[in-house]
Amino acid sequence: MRLSQATTHFTRQLAANGCSVHTLKAYTRDLAAFTRWLGENVQLSAIKPDDLARFLISDEALSTPDGQPRKPITINRTKSALRSFFQFCVESGWIEQNPARLIRSAPAAAKEPSTLTDDEIRRLRAILAENKGQFASRDRLIFEILLGTGIRLGSLVGLNVGDIDLQTGTLHIRAKGGAQERVFLNPELSAMLVGYLGECATEAKRGANVPLIRSKSGLRLGGRQIQLNFARWLRLAEITRSFSVHSCRHTFATRLYQKTGDLHLVQRALGHRQITTTEIYARVSDAVLKHAVSCAN
Repeated sequence: MRLSQATTHFTRQLAANGCSVHTLKAYTRDLAAFTRWLGENVQLSAIKPDDLARFLISDEALSTPDGQPRKPITINRTKSALRSFFQFCVESGWIEQNPARLIRSAPAAAKEPSTLTDDEIRRLRAILAENKGQFASRDRLIFEILLGTGIRLGSLVGLNVGDIDLQTGTLHIRAKGGAQERVFLNPELSAMLVGYLGECATEAKRGANVPLIRSKSGLRLGGRQIQLNFARWLRLAEITRSFSVHSCRHTFATRLYQKTGDLHLVQRALGHRQITTTEIYARVSDAVLKHAVSCAN
């Protein structure tokens, strides 16, 4: 089988297995780069470990299209894509040995999560409270859901009115990979949802599948628009540091760990499959370490 044919089968299988859109796109890009470099008509059986090694030290793998060096974490992702792809080829019976069996990921320092400070949260809440109207209330609810539950933007966008269970204080979300998960609400967020649904009573009565977060036209509000709205509120609150909506998830996780000191609890709250993914929130910053050492003397 040709390399280009096999990569098509692989990405289709990833989608069928519920792989996240982000991972699917990233792996597709990585394998497309490898295919361009080696040649799409190359037979799988002809690919050797040395071919992968030469690719991984080539400009195609180490540099961006504009010539900038790729980050170690991005190169490690490319290595993961190659390992997964060739393991798939072995399991499919197309090749007998995995030519990526010698690939190892290099140590790479994880980027410290971007989190909002207590003062920034207070300023953002204040500017949202000052603005009246349905859409200010909607955007305030968006911020409070993200900050109070730590769910991803994709899960927020997919929320329907019927996913809210105010009796048990829970949200039923579609998490990464399409998994169904239950998320707990704090009392303040539950009360806010009661008020918000009261304002939108007519739409809410139309059925359980009505989107919770809607645009001016009544359609489901997209993730891109939520990102733009969030950036606008940050500017109005005179918050100059750069944040994305995902920073709310990092903020939720960091604050939860600071309050509980229980990494496994944070793992469950975020829906992480591996505790190693959650460990980033337990890292001690230089400022915290310096303060702790000074207090210990």
